[in-house]
Amino acid sequence: MLKIDAELLRNASQSTYRAAFEQGYRWLKFDGPLEREFQAFYTEGHLLRVRLAAYLILALYAAFVVIDITTLPPAVSYWTTKIRMFGIIPIFLVLLVVSYRRAWRRYVGRTVFIASITAGVGTTAVVGVAYALGTQIPYEGMLLVTLFVYLLSCLQWRQAIAANMITLAVFIAVVTLYQPDPQLAMYQIIFMIAANSIGAYGGYFLEQSVRTMFLVNKLLNELAELDGLTGLSNRRTLNIQLDRIWRQAVRDQQAVAIAMIDVDHFKKYNDRYGHAQGDAALRAVADIIAHHARRPMDITARYGGEEFAVVWYHPSATELPRMAEILCQAVVGLNFPHADSDIGKVSISVGVALVTPSAGRSSAELLKAADLALYQAKEQGRNRVVVHVL
Repeated sequence: MLKIDAELLRNASQSTYRAAFEQGYRWLKFDGPLEREFQAFYTEGHLLRVRLAAYLILALYAAFVVIDITTLPPAVSYWTTKIRMFGIIPIFLVLLVVSYRRAWRRYVGRTVFIASITAGVGTTAVVGVAYALGTQIPYEGMLLVTLFVYLLSCLQWRQAIAANMITLAVFIAVVTLYQPDPQLAMYQIIFMIAANSIGAYGGYFLEQSVRTMFLVNKLLNELAELDGLTGLSNRRTLNIQLDRIWRQAVRDQQAVAIAMIDVDHFKKYNDRYGHAQGDAALRAVADIIAHHARRPMDITARYGGEEFAVVWYHPSATELPRMAEILCQAVVGLNFPHADSDIGKVSISVGVALVTPSAGRSSAELLKAADLALYQAKEQGRNRVVVHVL
């Protein structure tokens, strides 16, 4: 398995991506939802390669049709061209159509699998027909098909193994029945088994590398979107998501609330207890905040330093003050000692602003109102909530 910088893994949040990387994926399979996410990533990432491979196969088989007609006896070329023209080429045309139709792309993997089996079995049939009619044609095309399935078709490893095992079984049967030279048949079978072994070995590590790239890409995205200390969204992600939620609220005519949260007297806390304890307090506060914003459209973020933000989509205006009060009580309930606080424990001040967005307003107005409410909460003595309804 490819290695990644240990610092990257250490700084990543405790997500399913990090867990998958730490657990490993020797059998080239992730757990449930992560595997489905990888499947979508794999299909989209290999779409262009699938198309190019299909075009290449079509060109090669068309060339072989011409070669068959011009070099083989008519009785042989009659069957070999039919197999290529009406058995193999059509499935690759179907594959191209499926790859270009967005609604059908979820079927790309299955179509590639069927096309790979068709190419393998069809090419074996070409060799078998020639042998049966007394003509020796090079079997090396089977080796090319085998390596193509493992390395170029963009099939996942398990599917490539299955497709090539079906082809290998058919090939062994055809050569055993129709190859007149037993010694040559033995060599052909051995070479096919060797090609499968080499292809399977290379294909395994290719897919393992792709899975590693997938996880690293997701971990990097998390590092770009999340705060490294708390695991909440960072300020940049908050601004992006808030704009998205704002547009959604304008369309749906639903209210949006944002709570700006500040840990009270945090500089004094750091000075007295040290930065390590300060980080522990911030992580504990972040866990409380994350626990109180779990709906799909809600966002929690570290706004900067000891400041946090929560965005609630379509909250109840009557319940909003109580929701913020519960946050305050939960933080006090952590029982983190704070000798420089009026209550002797770590606490937070919360400023909340609520608005029903319209086309003439912006999310910046909501943030400004929440900031003002937070300032008023701190001016009134901290460890309290102030709510503004716009």
